[in-house]
Order: sequence, then C-alpha cells, then structure tokens
Amino acid sequence: MIRFFSLLSILIVSAFVLGACAQSGPSRPASNAAPSPTSLLSEAPVTDALAPTDAPTSTPASSTADGRPVIRVDVDGEARPLDSRLLGTNVPAWLGPSRLGDSDVIASTSVLGSSVLRIPGGSWSNAYSWLACENGDGDGCYWTWAARPTDFLNFVRATGQQAMWTVSINGTAKEAAALVAFFNGSVDDTTPIGVDVRGQDWKTVGEWARLRAEHGNPDPLPIKLWEVGNEVYGGKIDGGGLECASWGWEDVWTCDGREYMLGKGEGSDRHEGYLEFRAAMHAVDPTIMVGAVGVPHPGDWSNWGNEVIGEGRENLDFYVVHYYAFDQQPENAASVLVTPQQIWKGIMDSTNASFDALAGGRRVPVAVTEYNLAAFQDLDNEQLMTRAVNALFIADMIGQMAVNGVTMANQWDLANGRANNGTDYGLISADDGTRAPQYYALHLWSRFGSALLPVDSPLPDTTTLSVYAGRADDGTLSILAINKTADPLDVQIQIAGANVDFHLSSDTLAAQRLEDIDMTFNGVASPAIDLSDAPSLDLGTVNGSFDHNFPPYSITLLRLSLMR
Repeated sequence: MIRFFSLLSILIVSAFVLGACAQSGPSRPASNAAPSPTSLLSEAPVTDALAPTDAPTSTPASSTADGRPVIRVDVDGEARPLDSRLLGTNVPAWLGPSRLGDSDVIASTSVLGSSVLRIPGGSWSNAYSWLACENGDGDGCYWTWAARPTDFLNFVRATGQQAMWTVSINGTAKEAAALVAFFNGSVDDTTPIGVDVRGQDWKTVGEWARLRAEHGNPDPLPIKLWEVGNEVYGGKIDGGGLECASWGWEDVWTCDGREYMLGKGEGSDRHEGYLEFRAAMHAVDPTIMVGAVGVPHPGDWSNWGNEVIGEGRENLDFYVVHYYAFDQQPENAASVLVTPQQIWKGIMDSTNASFDALAGGRRVPVAVTEYNLAAFQDLDNEQLMTRAVNALFIADMIGQMAVNGVTMANQWDLANGRANNGTDYGLISADDGTRAPQYYALHLWSRFGSALLPVDSPLPDTTTLSVYAGRADDGTLSILAINKTADPLDVQIQIAGANVDFHLSSDTLAAQRLEDIDMTFNGVASPAIDLSDAPSLDLGTVNGSFDHNFPPYSITLLRLSLMR
C-alpha cells in the first residue's frame, strides 16, 4: 500500500535504494552540506517574549536508606509554560473524504487529545492545487479522489482541533492568500486579492469565503498556522538547481535558502519566495502566523537555515524543522531509546545561536512539524514504528522537545497506510482504525498539564527512566515517567514544597517487550475508542512523599490533585 502513497525512490550514497514516503526526507545533513558556522555565532541575550527559558533545575535527588532512588519534584521551583501545540500530528490528503468522514476515525482523533492537525500532507503540499482539488478539477488536481479543503475543514471541526496548512511553494503568493480567504474570510469581505504573477485574478476575500459557504461551511474555520512549502531544501537537482543533492526528493524550483526567501525570476516566469507569500497572506488575515522551512542545524544543507534566518529576521513567525531519528535501520530496539536525550539540546543550541547572530537576538518559535523514528519506511524492516519501542520513543521526544524549548510539534502522521515491509507511520491504521502504541504516548501527554516543573532523578534518562513533572491549570501535579528497562523500578517520589495530602491516580501504557505490537493501557489490551473501559487507576491518598513502582517498558502518568 505504501507504494501507492509514495512519491519517489532515493538513491543514497551508501548505494542502498530506499523508497521514500510521501512526506519525509532524511533528517541527516546532505553529504555536500557546508560546515556549520555555529562556532562563529555570538551568544546574544534572549530578547523575544516567546523565547524559551533554560530548563528548570533544582537540588539533585538522592536515595532512600534502603537504596531506592528518590525522584524529587520541586513545586516551588521555576515553572515554565508547556505549549499544547507540541501535541500535534499530520493528516495527509490521501486518506480521502471517506476516512476523514469516518465516525471512528473522528472519535479516535478527538480522544487522542492532539492539538494541531497539519495538512494537506508533507511532500504532497508542494503539488496540491487547493482550488482545483476543491472543485474536483481533474486538469489541475492530480488526485481528485483525495481530500479537498472542505473535507479537511469538516474533519478539523468534527475533532475539535486546530489546523496548520502547508501551502505549495510552486504556486503563487496570491493563490495562497486566496486559500487563507477560503478558510478565514467572511462572505461580505470585499478586500481585493488581485492578479498574481502568472496573470490569474484571485478576486476578493469574499469570493473564496462564499465558495466555502456553498460547499457547506458558511462560517470561517479559521486557520491561524501556515507554512510555505515542505522540505524545500530537499529539491531534485533537475528542478531546484546546483545546490540540490543528487538524491533530492521534492519537486520544487530551488534548493537555495535565499531564493526560497526572496524568490527568483521576473514577470510570468517569477517564482515568489516566502516573504512575498507571507505578505500576501497577511494582507488577508494579519493575525495568522506563517512559518518558514528550516533545518535542524542551520548550517547544514548548504547553509540553508542561516540563509532563511538571515533574510527572514523579524518576518519569521516560526521556524520549521523536520526530524526523523534514523536514516538507516536501528541496531536494535533499545538503541532507539537513547536518541531523544542526545539530539534536542544540540539542535536548539545551534538554532538559537543562529537566531542570536542573524535575527538580532530574536528567538523565533521553533516548530517541528514532522518527526518520527524512521526517515524512510522501507528502512524500518523490523516494523519498529508499530511496536512498543516507538511509544516510548515518541513520549520521550515530546518531553525533550518541551524541555529544550521547542514550541510546536507534529508527529508524522495520524494515519498513513502500511508499507510493503509491514511498517506504518500512523497513530491509527488507515485500514481498520486500530491504534498503534505511539497513539497512547500523545494521549498521555495530553493529560499532563500546562507547565513544566523542576524534577530530579538519579536514574539515567537515556537507558533507565525518563521523568517529567508538571502542573495543570487547576493545580493538579503530574509526573510522566518512561521506564526503558525490562525490570520494574521501585522508587520514592518526593513533592518538595508541598507537605499536604493529595489524591493520586495513574494511567499506564505497558508492554512485555520493546518489540511487542500489543500493549495494555491501564491493564486493557484493546480499549474502546473512547477509552471508557480503561479508566485511570485510583491510588488513594498520599502526602508529600510516597512510593511507586513503574512497570517494565512502560509510560506512566501520575496525577496528584489536592484534597478538597
């Protein structure tokens, strides 16, 4: 099935031929990438209100008299906001109107607790003609059977999420502006959009709002988060120029960061850049945020990210990064679990250094709008993305992105389709709607809270136990722990600064082996869609110090609410 959804096959320099999924390119730097200049960049102070703060810290934890580890949560320590937009996913157009309209898919997505649904689907975004697809025009819409903008709009409304749309870099700025009007505009808005560089008149905002109304949605959605293009740095050399890698995968017109920002060409042959797209889209709705395509380390991909940041500066609403942890088969399941702690600090340090040097010290919000375990489905012959190990990996990725200052993130993807080798990127199966283990990782984080608190643990977080602490708006405290071992971990938890009684409950996702496809959620092997038959476990009343046992290969969310 994945061959149906695939856009290309990439010849990697190691001589392996890999089938690339429609959305993904390798997260590793290109072999011809310029050296990173981050060592030359200054460490200017943070001046932007959206800038991430340093990770919370507190006094190191210790062990009990009988040798049990002590995990210490400091409720009086410096807290920092946890952005709910970290819990996004992707919804590709190839799911079609039937799946997006399916009541079980809608219910599973609603219960998931995700925040932002990125559409219309990775690399497809660079080829998706929104108006032709909306009108079912076979001459302009490559896939008339795929989801239309109206189908996405209905799905977003039905699931209660918000949306992010990736406009085609191969289109025009005014075409993108008209799409903003379609989702966000009012039917009586006479604001002109005008004629684009190719001579097409995109009329007024109200024109496209009326089309939306004619197709069943009289009221605006609206969409507040937008991107310009998908992985443009990965363009094919025959279309994007000499800076493209010989194994590029995107059908775009440039691989040059400055051209992506500023455009190139004249007259009807002009390709408009990010800055022109953003200006045209803001003219329709100045409240939207428009993201620019970046890379994890700005100096990679022929200095792509530094060029984007340098040309964008105050006009960057957010900076987009994609990260797939492995572009070759992982050595084993256990090797996957050390990765989250190893990557995010370096990514954010190099990105913030470029912001400091090239954007006047303004720390632009970072959005990781695609991430998962494998860069290419055909590499995942052990189907690790469908197994328990990926649930633990995804949970830790979210935690490490949060700790290191990422603002938004979108797992790839909600539902994808099974590859010939049996693997699948999806949180739920596109065939039968069953939930993959990674589904529950996002769901547990959705119950976590709205702030991160300082937490200390003496256990190695790369190999043994990752621990995150937080607080909800109602004051409920939370501890999310990921046991990466085959043994139960018996610990003492101390809530420093809170010598009061709490009501304790837990939610636990657990497996017998990292390679297991089936896991239990709160002891139930296959919960109902609404999870009503797998309620949280009531652990009674505890005070500021209590014992807990984390099961092997598990993600546990403990919640402590004040006794009323």
